[in-house]
Amino acid sequence: MFPGYVCNWLDAFSKCHGLPHINAHAFRHTQASLLFFNGIDSVSISHRLGHAHVSTTTDIYSHVIKEAEERISDCVADVILRPAKARLRVVGD
Repeated sequence: MFPGYVCNWLDAFSKCHGLPHINAHAFRHTQASLLFFNGIDSVSISHRLGHAHVSTTTDIYSHVIKEAEERISDCVADVILRPAKARLRVVGD
């Protein structure tokens, strides 16, 4: 497959559906962000992206990692600070 094929297809798709230009590489970043926000570790994500070093992944996605960690902290705080009756429902699920 020629690399330009995907780009040409995305351009045609975007025009057909009235969407802005979609860069094929953006899907790579979207995948990495989704994985970080779902708690997947940096080593696994780095391997999936094909980076030779985990530090490459953490350098590129440091802003995403920080935001994901903040969301995780907020989630834990919400569970801990939830009234006791509500906490029991969560544990019993």
